[in-house]
Order: sequence, then C-alpha cells, then structure tokens
Amino acid sequence: IESEVTNMSNKRTILLFVVLAYGFAWIIWLALWLSGVGLNSPWIQLASIVAMWMPALAVFILGKITNQPSGIKSKLVVKLKSNWRFYLLAIWLPAVISFLGAGLYFLVFPSNFSLGFESIQAILQEKGVLQSPIPLSSVVLIQILASLTYAPFLNSLFALGEEIGWRGYLYPALRGRFSLVQTHVLLGLIWSLWHLPINLQGYNYGLTYFAYPVLGIVAMFLFCFSIGILLSWLMEKTGSIWASALFHGAINATAGLGLLFQLPGEKMSSLLIFGPSPAGIIGVLPCLFLALLILQRERKHHEFCK
Repeated sequence: IESEVTNMSNKRTILLFVVLAYGFAWIIWLALWLSGVGLNSPWIQLASIVAMWMPALAVFILGKITNQPSGIKSKLVVKLKSNWRFYLLAIWLPAVISFLGAGLYFLVFPSNFSLGFESIQAILQEKGVLQSPIPLSSVVLIQILASLTYAPFLNSLFALGEEIGWRGYLYPALRGRFSLVQTHVLLGLIWSLWHLPINLQGYNYGLTYFAYPVLGIVAMFLFCFSIGILLSWLMEKTGSIWASALFHGAINATAGLGLLFQLPGEKMSSLLIFGPSPAGIIGVLPCLFLALLILQRERKHHEFCK
C-alpha cells in the first residue's frame, strides 16, 4: 500500500509540474497572440526568453508545494576536467547536425539553394536597409563563426531554464516510472506540445505548409524526441544540466544557418516544414538517426546492467 501511495504521489507531482510548465509559458504566448503581436516583434523574442525559464519556475514552485527537494543543485555542478570531451561535443555537434540536415534538405530541394544570400538581402530590405554596409558573404561568415564560438554559451543561459525542468526534473521522474524508450517518447511529446501556441503562430514552420497544423505537430515531436535523447545522454554522461543547456543553446544558435542559403519567397516558406533547419521533417533525419543509435546503445546497456 505504501508503494502505491508513493507512486500515486509521484504521478500527481509529475502531472502538476506539466500543468505548471505549460500554464506559465502558454499564458505568456497566448496573451501576445491574442493582442495581435507578430512574430517579428521584439516582444515575441523577449516573451520566448521568459517562457524558456517557465519549466524551471515550475520546478521551484513544485518544491514549495510538495516540500520535497528537487535535486537540481547537484546537477548544476560542472566537472569539466573529467568531462571536457562531452562539453566540446555539446558545443560543436549541433553545428554538424544542422549542416547535415540542411545538406540533406537541399539535396531533395536543390532549386531552393543559393549562394547569393538573397534571404539576407530580403531581411535587410524589410528593415529599410537597401544595401548592406559589408559584403553578404562576410555577414554569413560572422553568423557561422558566432554559432561555433560564443553563441552556444550565451544561448545556454536561456536554455538552462528549460533544461532544469525537462532534463533536470521531468526526465528522471518519468524514468522512475517508465522504460527508457517510453520515457523519451513521453518527454518528446510533452516538450513538443509545450511549443504549440507559438508554433501555431507560424514560428519554425510558417503558416502555409501542407496539412497545417498537424504536420507541424509531427515535425516538432520528431525534433524534440531526437534532440531530447541527445540532451538526456549528455546530462547522464556529465552529471550536469549545464552540458545539456550548452547543447540546447548551440542547437538554437546553429538551427537557422541553413536558412542563410535558402532562396526567399512564399513557395520556399511553405517548405520550412521539411527544412533546412533541423526542426524540419527532412532536416531532422541526421539527428534522429544519431539519437536512435544512442538510444539503442543505452537500452542495451541498461538491459546488461540488470
């Protein structure tokens, strides 16, 4: 009976965390949506940064409600000396994943690829800049260098809020109740649907893709499921949420690099559901392949340990 009570308490705690994490973030996103604020508004950017910290806030409030320690503090320790290889992987593997995904996308849609950087020119013209003060190729080079150097560290400060919630609390909580595969599927589903209000506004995929919004929900699940496996793997290998936050920050920094080489236009926008970002159905395939390899290896390892 004691075990059943403990399990029920754990189940309710997990549900309460999900409700809080969704509720706090969705209130922010839905309020801006209903007020008519567009995706290009700086308010949306600010709201997204705040929303990324809502899972961490949910963990904090959950601890106050249940009066139970979250165990997050022990996961914020960085043991760099013994785990430096994994931190380097967290910084640069996302770039490899993003470029492979973009390459695969452009192999399928070669007519979308351009080295003229027309998409950057179109963005500048929207902002009233008729001519870039520096060559567009230099702009692209700066973007790539930033994504490989300081951007992962800067972005990790925002991604940490999500990682405290999803990997720091929810992953081990689900893992205590479900198998490894079930845990990753559930976490991928929960995390992907958490993005629903902003994705319905056109974030990531636009509004003109085939089978909107169903295909967008599927694409986001595949992305969150794939990335989630890599994030959890890094956290377990290093014992630190900072490793997953660094990877999360790096993937946010590199995900848009493929768009620099895509032609602008409505037709191209309707294909964002496929790529070139790793959140697209084609762009995610290299990440999904790597994630499934790691998942298979980890599953065998857990079975062997038993």
